[in-house]
Amino acid sequence: MLSKRVKSLIGLLTLVMFIGVSCVSGPVRTDGDGGGAEKRFYKGQRATIIDILRDSREEMLNNNLDKAMAKATEAREKGEVMKDNLMRFSSTLWISMISMLKKDTTKPVDYSSMDFLKGEDFETLFRNYLFVMYDLNAFDLKDKRLIGALLSFHLSDKELIEKGSSIADGIRKGGEITLADLVETLFKSYAGLIKGTIDQDSSNINDYKRRIVSSSDEIVSLTDNPKMDKEMSTVLKILALYLKLIVVGSDRDMAAYEMTAKRFAGAFSLLQGK
Repeated sequence: MLSKRVKSLIGLLTLVMFIGVSCVSGPVRTDGDGGGAEKRFYKGQRATIIDILRDSREEMLNNNLDKAMAKATEAREKGEVMKDNLMRFSSTLWISMISMLKKDTTKPVDYSSMDFLKGEDFETLFRNYLFVMYDLNAFDLKDKRLIGALLSFHLSDKELIEKGSSIADGIRKGGEITLADLVETLFKSYAGLIKGTIDQDSSNINDYKRRIVSSSDEIVSLTDNPKMDKEMSTVLKILALYLKLIVVGSDRDMAAYEMTAKRFAGAFSLLQGK
């Protein structure tokens, strides 16, 4: 079993990675109007709101945080008019992320303050929020500005490796040697992916992506063990699936993203106590 210190560290890193980048029933999917159109999960009025969030993301990556906030607020207001809980939820999370970057608040989103969540199935809502993030193209690693956002909490590639080693050491003390090795590989590969992206080394990028996906799948498989500490297995699963989301999202692998998002949302909803 992990110590409270290691559990807290894992939880913090999960939050940092999730907020730093920064998806009701089944999603509406479309392959676009023509063969060359981009594939998106949502169309119609929802796509219009997501396009406003895309503008907000553009302003955020250009460090125009006031303009980014104005666009995100516009998106949320349109969601309110439509009474679309998914759009309200997505816009509110985006507003919260910008607020953190603006240092307006250091608190994560307080889901209980969202009255419209009452009666909603959180797991499904959150899964569809991840689909919004796909349509928003939140994981476009070809955009150099995103690397700044991914490292907005000032974790360098070296620090990521050190944090991963610290977590792995705690897991080893609990007797989970294979799992510890996979977690260490996951962090090293993520750090390598960031560095490779900065250096524009395509061969390394592809290799690190492959390692992240492989390590993530193995971690998820091991943490499905019902004998493992539930809190530890859930947090590690979230961490692994999130990093896989970054990879398949950046590759625009829609099928893999959809499957990973569903598993991520299921694990994340457990952590939220839903």
